[in-house]
Amino acid sequence: MSLSATRLGDLWGDRTALVDERADERVTYAELAAHARDAAGRLAALGVESGDAVAVVSRNRVECLVVLFAARRLGASFAPVSHRLTPATVTDPVERIDPAVVLHEVAQRDLVRGFDDTCSFEAFRHRERADHDPSPPAPGETLVSLVVDGEERRVLDLSRRAVERNCATSAAGWGLGRRDRALTLLPLSDADGLLRFVCPLLSVGGSVVLLRAFDPADALAAVERRGVTCATAGVTEFRELAGEEHRDDPDLSSVSWLATRTRVAPAIREAFPVPLVRAYGRPAAGVDLLRGTPDEPETASRPFPGVELRLDGGQATPESDVGELLARPPDVEVPADASGDGEGVEQWVATGDLFRRADGRYERVGRVDERFEYEGRSVHPRTVEAVLEAAPGVLAAGVFPGDDGAPRAVVVGDVAADEDTTADDEVATDAVREFAVERLAAHEVPQAVEVGGALPRRPTGDLDRAALRERFGGDKDT
Repeated sequence: MSLSATRLGDLWGDRTALVDERADERVTYAELAAHARDAAGRLAALGVESGDAVAVVSRNRVECLVVLFAARRLGASFAPVSHRLTPATVTDPVERIDPAVVLHEVAQRDLVRGFDDTCSFEAFRHRERADHDPSPPAPGETLVSLVVDGEERRVLDLSRRAVERNCATSAAGWGLGRRDRALTLLPLSDADGLLRFVCPLLSVGGSVVLLRAFDPADALAAVERRGVTCATAGVTEFRELAGEEHRDDPDLSSVSWLATRTRVAPAIREAFPVPLVRAYGRPAAGVDLLRGTPDEPETASRPFPGVELRLDGGQATPESDVGELLARPPDVEVPADASGDGEGVEQWVATGDLFRRADGRYERVGRVDERFEYEGRSVHPRTVEAVLEAAPGVLAAGVFPGDDGAPRAVVVGDVAADEDTTADDEVATDAVREFAVERLAAHEVPQAVEVGGALPRRPTGDLDRAALRERFGGDKDT
């Protein structure tokens, strides 16, 4: 599969590639190719050359994806940076990217003020174009650079081969085609937001409906108005979409797939007539490695086509294996080793996640660095949290080791929605603990359960476990 705008323009011509929901602007594939060609000339006039990076600080706009195709045409890399960062937090990732130019919305001027070589989209549109020869990156050269959130932000460079391989894997695994339409509920600076449906759909002639920023009412209206067939988001977005004040019985009959990368409580799942299918991946190995099925949507247990998986350091039992998941997506090679035999070697990519394998299915246990010991046995917080979130009245749960090493839990009631929400007094902590006692091993049962407001989360939607321990106590070094 290719992300060449020229090739896609030749293939799909007058088919709609992009829709800007706010501006009610429609861009065909032929127009996208022309815009990418013009933008490449303007980037060249700004001094962008093959091997350079072009950073983009913006909400979801047509211009963002035009720059992706324009950068590819020049052999440069596209580096989307979240507009949700602050002047203090944006500096490190942009300096790591070391872009030749930073393009931005006028609204983000203060966010990029500290950088040299910036240009607003408005000014960019009026730049003179320079002559240039198309020079797309070689398969192993960087096409996309993403800022990945973890304990600290880092920049992940994805080669053209990796991005196009991801397009093929995702399109095959979700069954995407030219009649599909994706809605952007996540920023394009997010790996899932860019790579799960957006790039794969553009590579097969589908359409992308752009919401500049997430708003639940606007999102539901766009699904109905544009006939959206697929979207991906985190627990925060789906929780807001499930809110009664936004729904008003929207028509979701066009939707085939709602994908979520994080665990979603049953109370949220039940608010949708379409299954919220859990997807699992890591940008370095591919955002789509495992997914659930419509019959079993809550567990990402089935590998995508062509993806090979194995468990490293697994502990085998007659029933299952547990170990760190390693992935080998299709067509991955690393350079020849130091022996100089001239042969590339197949690469297994470590995900950093523990999985349990049984009966040919995979079940995520948690992060390798999240597990802790209590009474000489391992406790996997996410396994405990999944049980607690099935308890009546519980929307979300967070588990961490207390000062004595014993599991502690914070639960959130169905009414909690944000940091300012007060605790839900109707959640009975004794009943939650009894629920856990009946379903967990003795060393996994939280010794203390308390009710809190919304749990701290990372921009990805994953629980921020370090912030949870800091807020509610416990040994941060455990």
